[in-house]
Amino acid sequence: MDIDYEKLMTSKSDEGLMIYLDKVEMYTEEAVVASVKELQKRGKQFSEQELENIKTKLEEKKKIKINEDKKLKTNSWTKNIVTDPSAPNYYSHKAIFAFSTIFTVVFGAVLLSSNLKDKGNARWTVLGFGILYTGLAIFLLSFIPRSTGLTFGVNGIGGWIMTQFFWNKYIGEETKYRTKPIWKPLIISLVISIPFLLAIIFGGEE
Repeated sequence: MDIDYEKLMTSKSDEGLMIYLDKVEMYTEEAVVASVKELQKRGKQFSEQELENIKTKLEEKKKIKINEDKKLKTNSWTKNIVTDPSAPNYYSHKAIFAFSTIFTVVFGAVLLSSNLKDKGNARWTVLGFGILYTGLAIFLLSFIPRSTGLTFGVNGIGGWIMTQFFWNKYIGEETKYRTKPIWKPLIISLVISIPFLLAIIFGGEE
């Protein structure tokens, strides 16, 4: 889900557009270039030196990003995370996979569906998959001796499908985004899961 920066900039005030140029290091190159174009459309004249300064700052930022990517070894779960305030705010790949693996896939589906709140059909498709996968996993695992490792493995497969198939299909593999904090869904997940865990533990002792 790529951002149309040129369309986005048309809704900004002149002062709002200048923020992109004053703090080039905080924004994507696409956002900065789009702000320059929009200001030029509104009649602002940039000197060659001003444009060269912006270009230099963007090149410096790009070099820093390349060095950071090398340090991270282009981790597929972190390479698209940015701090640009104009980027969409999502629960991350890592959060969705972790919730799916630890709490069951339906929990990961809830996080991913939250990222898709402006895409009704996609949102319900993800939730439906999460519910069906979790139900099927519980049914199949009921025929096998209890194993935490196996349970996490089955849940992890569902989490992988969430982050690799549904994310790429509905959000986009290369979409840049900011990360949402996970504390609220984590607390809710624990509150929901702990009673079931206690029931399993004490139920097994009878």
